[in-house]
Amino acid sequence: MTFSVKSTINVGDESLNLLRELKAKKIFFITDPFVVESKMIDQVIRVLDENQAYEIFKDIKPDPSKELVDKGKAALLSSQADLICAIGGGSAIDATKAIIYDIYKEKGVKCPFVAIPTTAGTGSEATNFAVVTVGHDKLVLIDDIMLPDYALLVPKFTKTVPNFITADTGMDVLTHALEAYVSKNASVYTDTFCEHIVGRVFEVLPKVYDEGDRLSLRKEMLELANMAGIAFNNAGLGINHSLAHTIGGTFHVSHGRLNAILLPFVIEYNCQRSQDAHAKLDCLAQKLGHRDYTCIIKVIKEMNCKFKIPEKLSGLGRIDANAYQNAIEDMAMTALHDRCTPTNPALVTKFDLANILRDAF
Repeated sequence: MTFSVKSTINVGDESLNLLRELKAKKIFFITDPFVVESKMIDQVIRVLDENQAYEIFKDIKPDPSKELVDKGKAALLSSQADLICAIGGGSAIDATKAIIYDIYKEKGVKCPFVAIPTTAGTGSEATNFAVVTVGHDKLVLIDDIMLPDYALLVPKFTKTVPNFITADTGMDVLTHALEAYVSKNASVYTDTFCEHIVGRVFEVLPKVYDEGDRLSLRKEMLELANMAGIAFNNAGLGINHSLAHTIGGTFHVSHGRLNAILLPFVIEYNCQRSQDAHAKLDCLAQKLGHRDYTCIIKVIKEMNCKFKIPEKLSGLGRIDANAYQNAIEDMAMTALHDRCTPTNPALVTKFDLANILRDAF
């Protein structure tokens, strides 16, 4: 058993000063159009030393494609920067990781890497995971070379996030914690993180959904997202993410929202087929003042209802029923071979995954 935290975590507005203190000659910022248009990037550039040069690559889109990664890689190589800084949600940070991964594979070099998340969700600033869209598939990359050297958690950068994105990303945090908790590679360290995260997300996420301007709540959700990233980076995930990856790659639906819808179905599947998962989630429920794992499912469903997340995928109104049914076999096969599947607590077959996909629709 191993447990590691390799990214140095800095919390608060003053953490941005690190970009100046690292004394890079040129910083290559990777971000999305919103971060630039909202002037968020200006707040970061303001802390730089007047002698520090910088370049901004602002083309990141949700579910970054391999083509976008290649474009960013070319821009980074031509910039000759000596520090890379990703600013944005999971897409910006994952795209940056994929760029770093490709350059390292080709040239064997890596610049120092700083990640600044603007959503409290993926925990990507603390993991060696990245997800890139290749055609209709989500390719999961896992390599320590992609771990950020520094994670800067700045609560004010999440304040402009609308409540539906706060909900989607927050349910992603919850899914990370619950999957890491029952993972085959869970440990006393990851269990301790996950128990804290689940209890606090149940408490904090509904509040921040209603009161998004409360920076103390935003700060805690950023910290919980970061902790969940550390937990699953060490323990792994499961089929909730495997299924969300393939559905998202096929039908382009929010990753966090997919996780939220799938979570009750996957928890029930795992608890019916894994005594260990059943026992652990019963224990967790009791620590949180509930009876058993079914109460955790009940709380998740209540939160989804509050957040206007439908019980089933058909309720999204974005997935054609015929197209979905026709895609089930291919999606089940893709999920079976997803890199998150091996650490799922219960064994799964393509048939099992196809049934969950049918039930969840």
